Amino acid sequence: MSNNNYLNSWDGNLLFHMNDDYTPRCDFNRMLYKGCPNTKYIQQGNTVEYAHRYEIIFQFKERFEEKMKEGCSHATLSLSYIKLMSFLKWCDTREIEAFSKQSLEAYMAYQFERVRLGLLKATSYSQIITKMGKIFNDYLDYPSDWLIAIPTIRRGDNEPFEAYSRSDLKQMLPFLRKLFNQTADQFLENPKKYMDAHKNQCTAIFIWQGHEYILKATITKMMCSALFLLSYYTYSNTSTLFKLKRPKNNSVSISKQWYQMPAFKRRSFKIVHVEMGEHDYLDIPKYSLTLFDKLLEVSKVLDSSDDALLFQTISNNTLTPIKPNTLQAFNGIWLEKHFVFIDQTGRKLRPVVSRFRETGAQLTAVHQGELANNITLGNSPITRSKHYSKGNTHSNNGMMQDVLSIRQEQVQTKQSVKSAQLALRIEVLTIEEEFKANYPMLSRTPNGGSCTNPFSEKSDTYNRKAKQLMSLKDGEKLACAELLKCFGCPHQVIVQSVSDIWCLLSFKTCIEESIYQHLDIHHYRQNFESVISFIRENILPKIKKDILKKAEKLIDDNGLHPLWQDTNIILPMIPTIPMWSVTE
Repeated sequence: MSNNNYLNSWDGNLLFHMNDDYTPRCDFNRMLYKGCPNTKYIQQGNTVEYAHRYEIIFQFKERFEEKMKEGCSHATLSLSYIKLMSFLKWCDTREIEAFSKQSLEAYMAYQFERVRLGLLKATSYSQIITKMGKIFNDYLDYPSDWLIAIPTIRRGDNEPFEAYSRSDLKQMLPFLRKLFNQTADQFLENPKKYMDAHKNQCTAIFIWQGHEYILKATITKMMCSALFLLSYYTYSNTSTLFKLKRPKNNSVSISKQWYQMPAFKRRSFKIVHVEMGEHDYLDIPKYSLTLFDKLLEVSKVLDSSDDALLFQTISNNTLTPIKPNTLQAFNGIWLEKHFVFIDQTGRKLRPVVSRFRETGAQLTAVHQGELANNITLGNSPITRSKHYSKGNTHSNNGMMQDVLSIRQEQVQTKQSVKSAQLALRIEVLTIEEEFKANYPMLSRTPNGGSCTNPFSEKSDTYNRKAKQLMSLKDGEKLACAELLKCFGCPHQVIVQSVSDIWCLLSFKTCIEESIYQHLDIHHYRQNFESVISFIRENILPKIKKDILKKAEKLIDDNGLHPLWQDTNIILPMIPTIPMWSVTE
């Protein structure tokens, strides 16, 4: 062996197969040679230049293997491997001795200059410092003070995921639904044809806007479109969707309104349940249930085992789970090549799970509040504020423009907000257009019902009382909030969903338990008997039995709805008893 050129000696013991989708294998043979040539190049017997760092690389490999046996995440280990590889390539290009304090400082000075030029984010720079520190200290036992002289930068350029605007969704969702439905229908007609097909074999036809597209790898395209759609309907993150097991209570019937799939979240070390259907926190449209039934049927044909993943595909006649690079290939190799989707700012538009999740976070927060949003996303407040609270930039700018225009008109013409809005011909504010509710003319009330017209003539009496008690300013008007008078009101609507009926039953139970807050049984009946009778006789008999049972089970398992867990909340509804009536 010469000092420079070395005829390959590839060692299989230096290769590790990883469970990481981005780095399926870590080959430490590459680090032994200048420039870190790829594995195939070394194995082919090509002449490579030896780098004289075997002992250090072997020590790194030993610590790498130890951490793997201790249960360290493969993604974390792969990242350490990638960062060290990048560092070695940089040193070899400049012919610098790799493992020294001077080379580490020079490498980080190079990265710092990239940040200054806008080529690297400060967040990424900080991650490189952290990772290189662990490599030199934890893996290679170099002094920890080598990092003291390296400058740090405040992490202030983190970009959150941007929600899709309403126009973005109108472009992508119909496309994804048609792609899944058409491919699923063709697949179910002859599954064997698609499962045995070579990846380059044309197997299906997709029709979109009058044009026919011949599809290869049909199963992959079918499952990718389904995964994006499920991310929109459930607001689940990518890792959760990849690990979803097919629910055992699957049925190809829309009558089944509840699907639960447990998924383990490693980072938070807990089991979460992705729920599909008309459940506690999300309003899922009916057509998504039909789509989900079809997805279950397709998934079962691909893999009929009891513990099968929901999302799988066929690659080289082998059943494999959907991975991040599968979605990247779907977008980059096929979707963007044949279809052009453009957002309102002129940028290319593509389906991304994280952006669907951000969209769902915004919708949930607007329609159902922060509590429902927190439960739905299952993330900490810090994670939500960092990634899921910014919305869509274009829509946000539109909202700001609406507000500024109206305020300017108010100042110049000295008129009310509504008059300024009419004068500017702003018929619907951007925020109203962006967050249309599932029931546009329906407003939820705390008693489990909904109101079709909360500002009707029924609210006039309530506003007169409010002016006396709360001294409302002129021009202000409150929505009707007399919860006891909702029952029997022509504007009340009872939505047959488990969450609403759970709230209604909790309201009824809370009222019944308030009997101990009254003077006597006569006082209780005088206040609440008509309400209880109306719920018992006019509402509950008309509720579907399965929904009623699920709502009752929620009370048994979880207790009363959070709005009605304390009977003291009923006290303001009890009319004040005049002193003369008490003494009589």
